[in-house]
Amino acid sequence: MSHAADFPYPVPEPGTEPFWEGCNAERLLMQRCNACRKLRWHPAPLCIWCQHEEHEWVPVSGRGRIHTWTVITHPVHPAAVDHVPYVVVEVALDEQSDLRMVSNLVDCDPVDIVMDAAVEVCFRRHASGQKLPVFRLVHRNT
Repeated sequence: MSHAADFPYPVPEPGTEPFWEGCNAERLLMQRCNACRKLRWHPAPLCIWCQHEEHEWVPVSGRGRIHTWTVITHPVHPAAVDHVPYVVVEVALDEQSDLRMVSNLVDCDPVDIVMDAAVEVCFRRHASGQKLPVFRLVHRNT
């Protein structure tokens, strides 16, 4: 029998500490290059656009649109047995057309997911204490 505490979670790599601290404060932070001003995900020591070394961590809205997704129906880790099915989603964040983040889509039935659906970040605490960014559908009243 698997336990939630056994479910793997990301281990912060050197230089990513501000991202994880932001998650624990329920703020989504991205690196922004000080030269070309583009946002980037994943955190990296050099800008993926212009190779500049200097950057700053800035908050982003956490809002975006579903670019693609997949529904995981077979556990790929023993701790995932109690979690299937779950949804892995690639979100195109609103701040920049090529800024995309992969995470989980939570609190929805997979049949309700459509391409380009609006989503927003929320944070879930792992048994380790680390909060992780996940996304949920934004339901708008029309």
